Amino acid sequence: MQRSFYDLKDEEDIKREQSDFLYNCFMSKNTEVLNTALREIKDLTCAEFSQISKRFKHVYDRAIQDDCRIAKHGALLFGIYLTPKYVEKLIRESRVDPQKFQYYIQVHLAPMCQQHLNGEEKMDSMQAFVEEARMRYIIM
Repeated sequence: MQRSFYDLKDEEDIKREQSDFLYNCFMSKNTEVLNTALREIKDLTCAEFSQISKRFKHVYDRAIQDDCRIAKHGALLFGIYLTPKYVEKLIRESRVDPQKFQYYIQVHLAPMCQQHLNGEEKMDSMQAFVEEARMRYIIM
């Protein structure tokens, strides 16, 4: 029996999800890996800043508990942008391609986070920001 193009594509996607943490977070229907990442970012940030705001904790707890993937991905992307210790951990554990990941953060994610925070056109909503960030990573 010959496999279809779609079968081959599904196999390729599974391989990519297994080898690339961020791709897995973006594409997997199972959000457990994503929720674990958000908990790790929250814990690292709370450990570093003992006087962290209740709002930060509430936002991350809500992103973890809710089913909204846009909120989860937004929290993950800003966590990557603002938590260098987490980026180092991902690279150290070989969960991402270091060159691709660092390039993505410096060239794409950092400017996009600033554009979103400034409310610039095409980045003025969380949904627009997350969709653009996901798309740029996936096509890299």
